[in-house]
Amino acid sequence: MVFSRGVFMVIMIIFKVKKLLKKFVFSLQEEGWKPALKKTKRKIIKILTGKSSSEFEEQVIESAKLAEPRPLEIASSDDPLVSIIIPAYNQFAYTFNCLESLSVNLSSDLAYEIIIVNDASTDDTLEQLATLVKGIKVLTNAENSGFIRSCNYGASQAKGQYLYFLNNDTRILENCLESLLKLIVNNPQVGAVGSKLIYANSKQQEAGGIIWNSADGWNYGRLDSPEEPEYNYVRPVDYCSGASLLIPTDLFKQLGGFCQDFIPAYYEDTDLCFALRELGYQVLYQPQSNVIHYEGITSGTDLSSGIKQYQVINQTKFREKWSKVLTKHLDNDANNVPKAARRLQGNPTILVIDSYVPLYDRESGCVRLLNILKLLLNLGYSVIFFPDNGYPEQPYTSVLQQMGIEVIYGTAQRYNLEEKLIKYLPLIDGVWLCRPELCDKYMDLIRLKTKAPIIYDTIDLHFLRLKRQKDYLDPSYQNTSWSWETYQKLELNYANQAEATVVVTEDEKQVLSSLGVKNVWVIPNIHEEISLSEKVAFDQRSGLVFIGSYNHPPNIDAVKWLCLEIMPLVWASRPDITVNLLGSNLKDEVKELAGKNSQ
Repeated sequence: MVFSRGVFMVIMIIFKVKKLLKKFVFSLQEEGWKPALKKTKRKIIKILTGKSSSEFEEQVIESAKLAEPRPLEIASSDDPLVSIIIPAYNQFAYTFNCLESLSVNLSSDLAYEIIIVNDASTDDTLEQLATLVKGIKVLTNAENSGFIRSCNYGASQAKGQYLYFLNNDTRILENCLESLLKLIVNNPQVGAVGSKLIYANSKQQEAGGIIWNSADGWNYGRLDSPEEPEYNYVRPVDYCSGASLLIPTDLFKQLGGFCQDFIPAYYEDTDLCFALRELGYQVLYQPQSNVIHYEGITSGTDLSSGIKQYQVINQTKFREKWSKVLTKHLDNDANNVPKAARRLQGNPTILVIDSYVPLYDRESGCVRLLNILKLLLNLGYSVIFFPDNGYPEQPYTSVLQQMGIEVIYGTAQRYNLEEKLIKYLPLIDGVWLCRPELCDKYMDLIRLKTKAPIIYDTIDLHFLRLKRQKDYLDPSYQNTSWSWETYQKLELNYANQAEATVVVTEDEKQVLSSLGVKNVWVIPNIHEEISLSEKVAFDQRSGLVFIGSYNHPPNIDAVKWLCLEIMPLVWASRPDITVNLLGSNLKDEVKELAGKNSQ
């Protein structure tokens, strides 16, 4: 049978809409009507037109419009935490636009000063700054000195504990500087933090930089969508651009500032990052720090003339200076980009697969998994998390990304999760695979594409729970398509295939061992110790609390048993005791338990 192109397109749209409905239902349950409808609307536009309607892209394009010069008062501090240093040569419209973005987007709680280093501008920059902008410090070079001398001059006059170097042809977005500070304040291992640079058309310029063994630079993610997951987690990088770079003042002075060997400009930021790493510091990329960069406004783009020619000249100087270090870098090859981008992360790399990102304030199993992820990071592993539903649930996804965990999820540009997973598998050294149904879905693919060992995390023994539910609670479970016998066969099959199997309790380990499964390990629920500022004495407390996710049938059974079977016996002699039912996904049958002594 021969299908026309139109029929084929209709079939594809039906297939995509079916997947979209599934995601809509999940979003509806978790977030409510408005967020679910908003996300679904964008995805429908993508399906019907092939064009993305990203809220972030729209925000960038709107924000990239130059602000009209007007009187502007900057809320500078006499005792700044951060000194913002902006070299400027001509192009006052862009300098004002940069200043306006700082005044609009910086938190009122942040103590900062702004230092403009006027690099002997030949237009009316100096006069316009004096007329329109109050609250900034303006330094002027006697002659045009270039980026490096201007930055070092500004740093010498700074009062802040941190220096934030910012190009004048940039516009910061909300949380830009605050998110940089979050990674460096009280973290003595971090020497510098840089931003995600975005073009005015919303395409990405750079998500951290790669340096090859030839000393060539590579703007990671250039011209891709800045919303792709590989660009949205904190990671150590070869360098971050000096167009938006934060560094402790004392450390910058210890290094002697930007190296004057690279005067007037180019490779000075890369050299600084290499020098920091030589001293044992990390250089981190912060994806939450978004900066629009109108590249080439001051320096141009022609590598053969003007100041831009120093990009080529200084590459040779840089290669000679760091030749021994560069031998550890990869060859300049597009196929090496994924590995080069992750070169400085922990090794080996562990892929963790579960149904969704850990909803750590909703389910105890998610608290356990989140703490397992933390343990893996603390042991020096690089961690990639793959949620089977492909959904970057917030704020949970950002929590993982800020920990340095890469989370794979679908986007309007690339929504085929299996393709994404296959792309990552060559980078993987081990797989932590949760739940039998996900083993059923992914284990064969993993075995086909990689030799990485698999740890099967049962979460709980499903077949044991289903058998009990059938035997004691709900005879209708005998008619389900996935009976306890089916689950038992499935779980035993994958437990025997995996290099190791993880259970939550010793009892579960004994059950599997009795059924012939070897190499079973127990990792119970993990909780962080919480210190209370005030501890209430036991005799001053009252009531009981039941907490759990009511999406889980055993939890519903347990709370009904508590309220309908146990508490009536207690209330017979202690009617003053109340029961408070807490948790997520409250069901009607749980709501019906509310009464005089329970809520």
